[in-house]
Amino acid sequence: MCADNSKIQVLLESSDELSFVRKRFVFGVTIDYKAGRNMPDFPTAAAFLEILTNTALEVVVRDFIFEGTPFVFRDEPELLNTLQRELANALQVVPNNIVIVGSAKIGFSLSPDNFPRNFSDESDIDVVVVDESLFDRMWRGILTWHYPRRRTGLAGAELSWMRGRRRDIYSGWFRPDKIRYGGLMFPEVLTPVRDLSTQWFNAFQALSLLPEYAHRSVSGRLYRTWDHALFYHMDGLRQIKALKQ
Repeated sequence: MCADNSKIQVLLESSDELSFVRKRFVFGVTIDYKAGRNMPDFPTAAAFLEILTNTALEVVVRDFIFEGTPFVFRDEPELLNTLQRELANALQVVPNNIVIVGSAKIGFSLSPDNFPRNFSDESDIDVVVVDESLFDRMWRGILTWHYPRRRTGLAGAELSWMRGRRRDIYSGWFRPDKIRYGGLMFPEVLTPVRDLSTQWFNAFQALSLLPEYAHRSVSGRLYRTWDHALFYHMDGLRQIKALKQ
């Protein structure tokens, strides 16, 4: 069920945090933005809406979603380093290019359909992984499979599969573990892509072997650049912002 305007209006009216201009150092740039007085590390949904109303979406994403200690690890912040290290080793990426997003990051859902549902013991942990090399490996493998088939054309399952990959590439992100290969001809050409899908699946599944993550599902998206990740999360906040107007 989508978040409705009445729920968001109640959140705004219940906030007693006054606005003021605060400077923060965000991605190498000092930015002024309005925030609540004595703003906690994890703002309430009402306080977050106030920030969302008065702040550039790019700043909100970078300052509140991509940076800082995740809500899920607020009592044990070192667990973020553990997660980054484990995934970085398994995927051969830079640890700092791995961040937790969504409700596990801020304490409530940032999905337009579920805002502001609180993070709970049953909630998943969503992860962003940014790596141009990994993304391009998948892209190159898909092109290697597709180009010889452009003249003859695609139909059925192959056409549907290729349309899905085009959407992925256009948006700048993949869910490697969710790509399916059934019904495709010459699947051996896609071996590099399938191998990366398996590597991705195994990397996240291995987290469940650690006691710190055994009771939660952890999943991730692969973005080509930080800009692609930024655009995606800005769009979600834009929808939440539109709901309250």
